[in-house]
Amino acid sequence: MNKQKHFAIVDIETTGSHAGGSRITEVAILIHNGKKVIERYQSLVNPQCPIPFAIQMLTGITPDMLADVPTFDEIAEDVYHLLQGRIFVAHNVNFDYSFLVKELKQAGYDWQAPKLCTVRLSRKIFPGHRSYSLGDICKVRDINITERHRAMGDAEATSELFSQLLLHDDNQYLQESLHKNTEHRLPTHLSLTQFQRLPETTGIYIFRNKKGKILYIGKAVNIQKRVLSHFGGINTSLRRQQFINDIATIDFEESGTELMALLMECQLIKKHWPIHNRALKRYEPKFALIHYEDIRGYSRLAISKATGRANSIRYFETAQEANVFLTNLLEEFNLAPTLCTFYSPSTETREDRKICVETLPSLEEHNQTIDSVFQQLGNRKRSFLLIDRGRNEEENSYVYFKEDKLYAFGFVELVQQWSNVEDIVSYKDKCISNFYMQQIVLQYAERHPEKVTILHQDPTLS
Repeated sequence: MNKQKHFAIVDIETTGSHAGGSRITEVAILIHNGKKVIERYQSLVNPQCPIPFAIQMLTGITPDMLADVPTFDEIAEDVYHLLQGRIFVAHNVNFDYSFLVKELKQAGYDWQAPKLCTVRLSRKIFPGHRSYSLGDICKVRDINITERHRAMGDAEATSELFSQLLLHDDNQYLQESLHKNTEHRLPTHLSLTQFQRLPETTGIYIFRNKKGKILYIGKAVNIQKRVLSHFGGINTSLRRQQFINDIATIDFEESGTELMALLMECQLIKKHWPIHNRALKRYEPKFALIHYEDIRGYSRLAISKATGRANSIRYFETAQEANVFLTNLLEEFNLAPTLCTFYSPSTETREDRKICVETLPSLEEHNQTIDSVFQQLGNRKRSFLLIDRGRNEEENSYVYFKEDKLYAFGFVELVQQWSNVEDIVSYKDKCISNFYMQQIVLQYAERHPEKVTILHQDPTLS
């Protein structure tokens, strides 16, 4: 059997549970040709960092034992040549694999390999056991582990288990796994069946842990492809590894369009605030047009950073967009420039500049003008209905934007003729929108005007 068909059965001991903040203290590699072990390699490794006392107690590996042994950089060439071109096999394979990818990369070796997990293979070939930890499955299969929690002892036990798996693999699970190799990229607690039920369509996906708690909500043009991408790469941080290891089930909802997926994702994140959805500040506006009265009684308009205060009239993503809006108001209504404050970082924390009385308009006239500004802005609030394709050929998706706010979105039977928004909008589809949701709807409507029907303040069409 050529080298490509050989298996590298690996076990490592480490200073901690995640590759991003821990190091290898021992590595054992057994080269298996599909029938027997034909080559052995084992080495202690100086991690060049402390070893927690609990791990010393578990493995028996102490700092004194590692004082004069090589660092990983010094054995990296040997490890790389042993692993290169071989199929990587381990019990809970992603743990060992993530450490070796990281350590080899730091030593200058870009290595990747197809993976097989003896935990997953054991569940398929030897089904029905309560636990598939190395200790428990070896006990059931009468495999003796000479040195538990030492690299060579565990590697030899994994090798014997692997030989038994090969012998009893009547359904060719191993060849199927090698052919696809998707299953062995998945988190340990996530079944291939869970993954395979995911559609290759647009929508949202929801990662849950064993207890059903939502860990993460995402959107995708291709749900299955996007979900699989979460389990690739070599991000070895503790947060990511804990996130991946906690995933036990995946729910999904198809959306028909990417716009609906974005809205569904944002609404669910707002409702559940999952711990791993970290980019939540994008949902908040950055700047606002505010209104206040100064000590002279003048109504004033100003652009400032958005803080959620009650006197905010309109929100904006950028300071430039906000300043342009105020400039247009100033020109349209002939407002006094001295009573309008534009945003710049240098003026954000500065008090109002002293205003020369001679430059001010009449108090009464000015305040009446500001009142007319507010009235005009109220009259210009946008209302429209956006109709798009649905999740299948028998339905449409819709978005109802009412008076500058996202009011509702959902799905309806294929829209033919309608004369009133209430013919389409369902009460259950009403939502509490935010700035981000409103902006993506407005941007989509601007790009696709043919899908938009403009409404008057009265939702009944004329």
